[in-house]
Amino acid sequence: MLNLYQIRKELHKIPEIGLQEFKTKKFILNILKQFYNIKIHEFDIPGILVEYSHGNGEYKLFRSDMDALPVFEETGCDFQSLHPGRMHSCGHDIHMTILIGLIEKVILEKLEKNLLFLFQPAEEGLGGAQQILESKIWDKFEISEAYALHVNGALPVGTVSTKPGIFFADTEEFHVCFEGKSAHVAHPEKGHNALAAGVEFYQIFHKVLKGTSFEDSVICEFGKMQAGTVVNAIAANCTFEGTMRSYNPNDKKKIKTLLKKSTEEASEKYKVKPKINYLSSFIAVNNDVSLYDKFKLRISDLNIKFVPAERVLTGEDFGFFAEKYGGLLFWLGANQGEIHDLHSTKFLPDEKAIDVGIKVFMSLI
Repeated sequence: MLNLYQIRKELHKIPEIGLQEFKTKKFILNILKQFYNIKIHEFDIPGILVEYSHGNGEYKLFRSDMDALPVFEETGCDFQSLHPGRMHSCGHDIHMTILIGLIEKVILEKLEKNLLFLFQPAEEGLGGAQQILESKIWDKFEISEAYALHVNGALPVGTVSTKPGIFFADTEEFHVCFEGKSAHVAHPEKGHNALAAGVEFYQIFHKVLKGTSFEDSVICEFGKMQAGTVVNAIAANCTFEGTMRSYNPNDKKKIKTLLKKSTEEASEKYKVKPKINYLSSFIAVNNDVSLYDKFKLRISDLNIKFVPAERVLTGEDFGFFAEKYGGLLFWLGANQGEIHDLHSTKFLPDEKAIDVGIKVFMSLI
């Protein structure tokens, strides 16, 4: 039997950001080589698809993400990240370990099922799901349902939570850029201040958004701003990096309209050129109602507590699998004492959640 807790620790030590999960992939492949009755498929990007086949028929898909985040770990655990500035602060080390444990259990119990297990890279905003789904390998399989989980540090171990229908939000990242003209601060009339335009844009946009009827059901915020090059010159360029979250496409269109109007208004005032670049995008995770009913039924037979979930303005690219095949995503309780948000430098899920995750996945096979 594999030591899954140790595997989690080893994965936690080698966090890699999206599309660079090469050590992670190698580590997982070395474990998978110990198994029999599986076929391993690889992609142009560092993902792994494990095929477990028993004749003709439909397949069930179980998916884990692989990537980490560009943050410095502050958990103080004895298996901290060995990659400075990289950390599994979203719990993907737990997710991968659960999938490894699930594969081992399926093989040991000699289940006569058709199953697929996907280790997917680049969930954190780089379009890993979309790139993986472009592979021709999927044409080989008829997939009836897809499952994924996500650890939740606010829920106790032994608890799961989900809901039917829209669960996680439609998300999209974007840059708002202003191009002006630099000039010495002593002669501002010779330039066009991109930084001033950016500040004006930020104030206009949030004032307008606050007055909309859909404000409470969306998020549009900016986590990063860059402008200028030196302290004594007017900034020639200013860029805001932002994210928008909504539960339906119409609200997303409304946000984009407000962004466009706000950039144009600020740009006209300061005589700069505006540009909005839309980047990676996730569709909403829409949980299949019949799979939700099945999930609740199976959970009732286990010693696991079910808590009804509310929809959240969190993004997850499992939505692409759920849309294509019909799927279900659920929260997996992993609280270890203190509650830290996902992506926190101190987020450290309880390893005992691994056993619960495997048990739940097995009940869905």
